Amino acid sequence: MKKRHIKIIAFVTMLVGMFFSLQSFLAVEFELNPNVWFTADYYLQFIPLYISVSFLLCGVFVLTGYSRVNFYLAMFGHATSEEILFSLIGLATTPLPFYAIIIFLPASLIALWVAYANKLQQKRVSVGEAIFGIIFSTAFILLPRYL
Repeated sequence: MKKRHIKIIAFVTMLVGMFFSLQSFLAVEFELNPNVWFTADYYLQFIPLYISVSFLLCGVFVLTGYSRVNFYLAMFGHATSEEILFSLIGLATTPLPFYAIIIFLPASLIALWVAYANKLQQKRVSVGEAIFGIIFSTAFILLPRYL
């Protein structure tokens, strides 16, 4: 890919990430009562924020040429695609709005492809990092819903 195209894609990713991060942050209802902090409903409202902020950070890391960008792309890709796919197959319901799903699912699959194919020619994702990404994302998405 040409560097110019990469920078344009990174900038668009940052703008979309900022938009969704702000929207997700404003939707979060922060609670001072610690009794609700560990409930599934309270936790679920942070999933769109996590996905949006990680998308924003991926754009920043791509734009700056951060050497570990592939790991962050993989983490975003795993968490986002798992959140959406688990919702589609009925394992969980997603707090993501439909229009966010339409944007984030293809973006997450592209992020996984870019990360594992090392299209940005940065530090490769190791096998250990890949396994960690899959396990962490699955735990992040499913455990709070079932515990």
